[in-house]
Amino acid sequence: MYEKVFESTKLVTPDGSYDAWRHLFYLPAWDAFMAVGNSEYARVFRDGTKARFGVRSGGYEPLGRVRGVPAWWKPWTKRLHPAFEINGLPDDNQVLNPAWEVEYGVGPSATRQAFVDEAARLYLHQATMNRIDVYDLGVGQVLYQITHNAGAWFTSVAWADAGQVACLVKSTGAVRIIDYLRGRVVVEAGRVDPFAVGAYDCRHHNFVTLGADRKVRVYCRETLPANLSAPQFEQAQVRALKANAVRARLTGQDGEPCAGWWVHWELLGVGQGAALGYLDRNVSKTDEDGWAGNLYYGPDDGATGQSRLRVRVVY
Repeated sequence: MYEKVFESTKLVTPDGSYDAWRHLFYLPAWDAFMAVGNSEYARVFRDGTKARFGVRSGGYEPLGRVRGVPAWWKPWTKRLHPAFEINGLPDDNQVLNPAWEVEYGVGPSATRQAFVDEAARLYLHQATMNRIDVYDLGVGQVLYQITHNAGAWFTSVAWADAGQVACLVKSTGAVRIIDYLRGRVVVEAGRVDPFAVGAYDCRHHNFVTLGADRKVRVYCRETLPANLSAPQFEQAQVRALKANAVRARLTGQDGEPCAGWWVHWELLGVGQGAALGYLDRNVSKTDEDGWAGNLYYGPDDGATGQSRLRVRVVY
């Protein structure tokens, strides 16, 4: 699970008593977020401050777009329109798909989001709960498919980086970072707390959500450690006067690897006995798969007995 670094005390509440937030988008020009309700636009800051921005037109449905600024789909014309960078609202004079009509079954919605990259001429549509179909934006032909196995609809599909999207499931908080351009695979999986609407901050690389309690929560894109495995020797038989490779794995709450963390190693005796042998280092850093390694050297004086290895992470 990604580390939650902030939770607001302020509540982000729509002005209308029967209104509800449907979407949340990060706008780089604001360095803040656009919340889209059934009848309201609002600017939302990370501390939970909200400023009403306007009345929503019922004729457009927003979707994720390259470089973070959203696009808007007009259902009755079946066209995609870019948003103005300064305010995030649709520019009806520009069309991203002049030759292809995005039909109702392929267009975005609050429960099944889509994404457009007009620079690469691609359109991402969730064909199933486990697969994304990538269309040629010019002619509407499926070019290839990406399997992600999230088992749910992504309610937010936002630009994360060049050729990558951050996809979030509101009911479970599941996150998938998908390389849709080059590798065409899931490059990262994680989780935040379940939410009502969520967005990805592509400037600061954070996840920001509004919960059912209307509080803003910010999560850094770093997995918080939850479990450190017992040390494992690559060869079960420990040899004296030899370097014996040993390692431990650091993972998050859902078993995802925690990379770049320092693991502290300590060699201890058993009972009243002194520790036998020595370790090559006191600390080592986890790799991309969460493993931290060390070397244990057995005693060089022929002594026999037992020692214990203790590993821990301090944060």
